[in-house]
Amino acid sequence: MGNDDWTESTEGDLDPDLAEEAPYSAWDPPPRDWVRPALQIFAALAMMALVGGALVGLLGR
Repeated sequence: MGNDDWTESTEGDLDPDLAEEAPYSAWDPPPRDWVRPALQIFAALAMMALVGGALVGLLGR
């Protein structure tokens, strides 16, 4: 059994014609408008905790 019948693709991983026919071609990710503000709030709280901990450590001596 040889690889004589196999043809390598030169177009990349996906054939555009097949991708357009696939049911997932029109799929859009769900909206996640809450992620960016949540990450900003989390980052702000983390920074306050770090700075607060450093201040307590320095002033508590």
